[in-house]
Amino acid sequence: MNDDVLQSYHYCRKIARRAASNFAWAFWLLPAEQRRAMEALYAFARQSDDLADGLEGGDEKCRRLSEWREGLEQALSGQPAGSLFPALADTVARYRVPPDYLRQIVTGVEMDLDHAGFETFADLRHYSRHVASAVGLACLAIWNCRDERALQPADDCGIAFQITNILRDLRADAAVGRCYLPREDLARFHCDGLAIGGAACVDLIKFECGRAAALYDSSAQTERYLAGGSRRLFRLMHATYRALLAKIERDPSAALARRQRIARPQKAWIAVRTLLS
Repeated sequence: MNDDVLQSYHYCRKIARRAASNFAWAFWLLPAEQRRAMEALYAFARQSDDLADGLEGGDEKCRRLSEWREGLEQALSGQPAGSLFPALADTVARYRVPPDYLRQIVTGVEMDLDHAGFETFADLRHYSRHVASAVGLACLAIWNCRDERALQPADDCGIAFQITNILRDLRADAAVGRCYLPREDLARFHCDGLAIGGAACVDLIKFECGRAAALYDSSAQTERYLAGGSRRLFRLMHATYRALLAKIERDPSAALARRQRIARPQKAWIAVRTLLS
């Protein structure tokens, strides 16, 4: 491994360690090389997402994302440039990560630039496959999971995580004029996605929690196709996000008032309980 690639991995590690993420802190469960690859994947997804969240106008964000996509394609063709792409290219080659998963992540970010909501759950699922499931499927490659039977439950896991994120951020998204819940669900429960509140919206949240819970149940099957540190990492991430959904389920009205989080002591207890089970 040359110095440019090593420096790129160090850069990705800094991004991962800086992030207050339910994912990045648990990479220590993996062997060093897999941990390094996960940090490269995480940094790529994080920086892709950041390009759509800045204060620049829409045209400037489109330009920057176009350049980012070009940088990705250059890296995938064997000529990586910049601080991040040498590590990402090495990860893709070393672990045979399907390049389309990385392209889907960028496409998912682009979907957010002109967000107009989703008509149906199928539309939301399509979006979630790009912004969440694609990351999880890339993780399978890094974890050396080549069993095709793992693909469907891993896809379900990404959808479950994304619905949980949406419910967690309902208030914050509404404040900036966004709603990620399907319009067919809003209509069913007579809710205005940008005026979140009231008993009807509590019923809506309960409904969405039930949908996510079913996906968590089916996605738990991913674990059977994993081994060693990757199995422990998946189990921990799955349990942590499932606990966040459970918190929303217990008090849907709280999700209407503020962003929901798992407190550090509870995270620690989840880690101990999960890793010893």
